[in-house]
Amino acid sequence: MDAGILIVVLLFGFYGQFVIINQSQALVKDTLNAPLSTNINNGISIASNSSNRTQSFHVAYETLINDSRSLTQSYQSEIGKWQSKQYDNKTMILITDKYLPEFQKLVNRVQALQPTTAKYLQAKSLYIKSIQSEIGSYVHFRNFLVTGNKTEGDISTQLLSNALKYEIKSFAAFDNRTVTDMDNNYGNRTFLPV
Repeated sequence: MDAGILIVVLLFGFYGQFVIINQSQALVKDTLNAPLSTNINNGISIASNSSNRTQSFHVAYETLINDSRSLTQSYQSEIGKWQSKQYDNKTMILITDKYLPEFQKLVNRVQALQPTTAKYLQAKSLYIKSIQSEIGSYVHFRNFLVTGNKTEGDISTQLLSNALKYEIKSFAAFDNRTVTDMDNNYGNRTFLPV
C-alpha cells in the first residue's frame, strides 16, 4: 500500500479518536445552568432573551459536533474495510460519493447557525473551514482511488490535517480561548500518535 494512503488512513482513524465532545458538553452545561437575569418591572429581560439565544447556539453547535463526529467515524469505518481489502477501489469510490453530500449537509447546518458573540462567529467560521477541509480531503482521496496518483493522497492528508487544526481552533473560539499552532501541543508536527 502506498505510504501516503497509509498516512491518510491513520489520520482518519486518529481524527475520529481526537474529537473531544466533553469540552463542548461541559461548556453547554455551564451555560445552561447559569442564572438568567430578570427585569423587575416587566418580568422580561433583554439579558434573559440574549441568554436563551446563546443557549440555542450552544445546543446547536454541540449537536453539529456530535453529528459530524458520528459521520466521520462511520466513513472511517468504511475506509477501514477498504484498508483490510474488504472493499476494492470502485466500492470505496461509490461509498465516498455517498458520504460527500452528507458532509455538505453539515456545512449547510453550520452556516445556518446564528452566533450571539464575535467569538461564536469565529467558532462557526472555523468549523465551516474544518468540514470543508475534510470534504476536500475526501475528494482528493477519491481522486487517488480513481487515478492512483500519489499527489492526490498527499493533498488528502494535508487537507485532513488542516481540518483537524481548524476544528481545534473552532473549539478554542467557542471556549473563548486563543489557540496557536505552538500552544496546542501539536505545533506543525504530524497528528499521528507517537
